[in-house]
Amino acid sequence: MVNPDDTSTPIKSKKVLAVEGQDEENFFDAFLQYIDITDVDIRQVRGKDQFKNKLPALKKASGFFNADGSSFVTHLAIVRDRNSDDAFESIVGILKKEGFTRPQKHGQFSKGDPKVGIFIMPGAIEGTMLEDLCLKTVENHPAMKCVNEFATCVSELETKPKNISKSKVQVFKAQVFLAAQPEVVDSVGLGGQKKYWNFDSPALEELKQFLGNLK
Repeated sequence: MVNPDDTSTPIKSKKVLAVEGQDEENFFDAFLQYIDITDVDIRQVRGKDQFKNKLPALKKASGFFNADGSSFVTHLAIVRDRNSDDAFESIVGILKKEGFTRPQKHGQFSKGDPKVGIFIMPGAIEGTMLEDLCLKTVENHPAMKCVNEFATCVSELETKPKNISKSKVQVFKAQVFLAAQPEVVDSVGLGGQKKYWNFDSPALEELKQFLGNLK
């Protein structure tokens, strides 16, 4: 698992998954193992705004194409947060510029060579990012009562945090949930490695179906 702009590192798997950062890499590494999908090269682009630079670099990485010009990589999956209304279109634009075939909509793969799929986090559930999806998987966990009560308490403080967005609240809740686990970790990705998120949750079914294309 390496950063896609490291073109000196050859691609050795026919299935490649490009994600935003370390949290996503750790989460997907754990989740793919859990659903028995192996031999996937996970590469992080270091932020959603870097896809425009790192996807072209990934295409140029040694091993992406065979010597005859055909694609060694059979599947390229791209996962990014829904931080804006044009999240899907922004990735489609990059793919078009680079000559990849584009999927028609979120959660699907194209029929080209390689087949390219785009998943916009957190899928069909409400929210904009990985934290939303993770929290949805544990919404019935006993610790969430503590998390929600703590969040409410903080929101009612006289000197409460200013200008805190809904997304930041979700990040905060995820951190509080992780702090309530037997061995504390400080990121949702490491929480995935520890199986603190419920990988059997129906909330992950859409993502599981998408990743099933990488089998």
